[in-house]
Amino acid sequence: MSIGSIGDVAVRLEGVRTVLGDGLTALGQVEEQLEDYANTLAALGEGSSSGELQEATALAMSAREDLLQVFRMGSTADESVERFRRSLVGSGSGAAAAAPRAALVRTAAPAPPAPPKDKEVEAAVERAQAGDQAPVYAKPGSAEDRRRYVKIDVNREHKIGALCYVGPRDEDSTEIGTWVTKGSTREDGVPPLYVDRGTKREFPRNAVVPLDKLHEALSEFRSTGRRPRCVSWQESDPA
Repeated sequence: MSIGSIGDVAVRLEGVRTVLGDGLTALGQVEEQLEDYANTLAALGEGSSSGELQEATALAMSAREDLLQVFRMGSTADESVERFRRSLVGSGSGAAAAAPRAALVRTAAPAPPAPPKDKEVEAAVERAQAGDQAPVYAKPGSAEDRRRYVKIDVNREHKIGALCYVGPRDEDSTEIGTWVTKGSTREDGVPPLYVDRGTKREFPRNAVVPLDKLHEALSEFRSTGRRPRCVSWQESDPA
């Protein structure tokens, strides 16, 4: 690699930052897909032969190891940058050494202001408490897709709820899947939560999440238009 000036280095670094940004987006999508496939394997495991299940599990573990390798490479790069910073600081004195240190030492960024509350989240919870389980869609202007929606049920007395997410199985899929939350098991004596109160279709007993976590998941879905990652999921029959 032929680089003749500090300016050339800066240009190359800007290119690296662009590639890293694209890579982080892709890694996030890969991580979400791996989680989906792992859940699918668990759901289909009982109906597959041992050979099929072992082969699919081996592929999943290989993909996971590839993802971990990328993370390890990032850690190695971080260590290299830190050594570079130390060499710059050690080779200069006074203002000459202070300048690169100020530029390269990692400092904690100020916390971003809290985003305004989404009034539709609380409104959806209120409606569910009253028996209205109309689907909740993403905010207009987000990655809105009418194939993707969430239905909820809540029990304010016990401060619990459950979510049902409907949407494509992955980004390029036309096949629609259904997932419900996977949380703690509903205690004996606590009334069931319903995927559909009209048909009395109940959520699984282990679909219970705390009410504040339901708020968080609903807010995430409203913002991203994607299956929330702040809660765990399990596949379910179509809603």
